[in-house]
Amino acid sequence: MIMQRPLAQRIARGPVPVAEALAIAAQIAEALEAAHEKGIMHRDLKTANVMITPDGNVKVLDFGLAKAFEVEASSAHLSNSPTLSMGATNAGVILGTAAYMSPEQAKGMPVDRRTDIFAFGAVLYEMLTGRQVFQGDTVGDILAAVIRAEPDWKWLPGSVPFRVRELLRLCMQKDVKKR
Repeated sequence: MIMQRPLAQRIARGPVPVAEALAIAAQIAEALEAAHEKGIMHRDLKTANVMITPDGNVKVLDFGLAKAFEVEASSAHLSNSPTLSMGATNAGVILGTAAYMSPEQAKGMPVDRRTDIFAFGAVLYEMLTGRQVFQGDTVGDILAAVIRAEPDWKWLPGSVPFRVRELLRLCMQKDVKKR
């Protein structure tokens, strides 16, 4: 049996070195791309849903909130707040984990694959900094930060290349049209 560990467990030890973080991020991106090509969006990507095998292979798990694309335009710790799932297909229902939600998801608006791109940015930021991009004392505080606050870029290590910083800024755009 191959023992896997959640990415969250790896990050709990501290920031992930840039080269390792980028290798993990590339595999996460490939998994999301494969899902998106099949018309599926994850909607709850977070470090607890990314498993790493001893040989460094990455698996994206828990597609429990995954949803097929309809129309393209259409807990113990607060960072792992419970996911609301009742009425999952109803407009205006918030689904996902607060600290990794896109602004449109936090507002209960329609989502598409760009929601996963935002969550991918939040996961990559967390790998590189060892801290979640959006924080708060309550789930409401975290949701407010997702909607209103900008990421604190000063937490990124100086060794993070400019192109990776640029990628993060694009992934973390509040305006879905710019993401």
